[in-house]
Amino acid sequence: MPITFGGRLNLRNPLIISINNNTIQVVNNIKYLGVTWDCCLTFTKHFKALRDKTDSLTYKLSTVANELYSKSSGLFRKIYYGAIEPYLLFGVVAWGNRLKLKKVRDSLNSLQRRPLIKIIKAYRTISTEALQVIAGVVPLDIKAKGVFGKFLLTTINNDIKFGSKIFKWEDYETRLDPHNIHLADNISITYDKHKPSGEEIEIYTDGSKINDQVGAAIVVFYYNAEIFNRTIRLSDFAPVYQVEVTGIQMALEFISTIGPWNKINLYTDSLSVLEALNTFKTSKKDILAIKNDILEMNQE
Repeated sequence: MPITFGGRLNLRNPLIISINNNTIQVVNNIKYLGVTWDCCLTFTKHFKALRDKTDSLTYKLSTVANELYSKSSGLFRKIYYGAIEPYLLFGVVAWGNRLKLKKVRDSLNSLQRRPLIKIIKAYRTISTEALQVIAGVVPLDIKAKGVFGKFLLTTINNDIKFGSKIFKWEDYETRLDPHNIHLADNISITYDKHKPSGEEIEIYTDGSKINDQVGAAIVVFYYNAEIFNRTIRLSDFAPVYQVEVTGIQMALEFISTIGPWNKINLYTDSLSVLEALNTFKTSKKDILAIKNDILEMNQE
């Protein structure tokens, strides 16, 4: 993998590094996992090669789609979002922390020129900023910041700051590496659909987002008599799915306080969460935790 050093280093008199008596060659740039790293970490050579490939890809795709273009004016826009933009953002986890450099931002936005010209059928003399506005496409440097920020939040578990807003990774769904999940943890929690019977303990969970405010709640009934309720406020940026998961977690916390019970019915209106629990394999950390909690309660 690339090894970079800070401080004053000279390629004419490089630092000598040996592994098992083999001297590691010092180079100006190296390609690793599809990303070309340079000694200054500006990724100039990477973006230059990417621009040449993008221009060629745009030409080839537009040639294939040309016969259908007149019938579907938004066809190439779909091609851009589905094929070209993801290709341009490949390796953002490697160069994302260099987006603070104007040279990197300018390089990214220049990569958009050829595809955007094709989308709006503009002259080549038009400015990049005008292309982005007329096409209604987010500038690539801003898009890259969002993708890199999501990576920091959900994979590295780092808080990030955009403008004056701070996003905390605890407020978002995290995923585990599937290779680190034990086979014994791949279980399915089934569910069924029926109306409340009014017998034994019945727990209702819900989560909602109203007026940019997010919260989750549970209400517990024992033979139709309310015996417990709880509401909590979550981050304003928490997705509704995560809020519904939090509601089920709150219900399981309540169940753990009352000890073993003959029968407890748990009701939720989130079909997406129920399907996630019903799925045999999952890499979602919160879903795995809920599955394990339910399994342990059933064993008790």
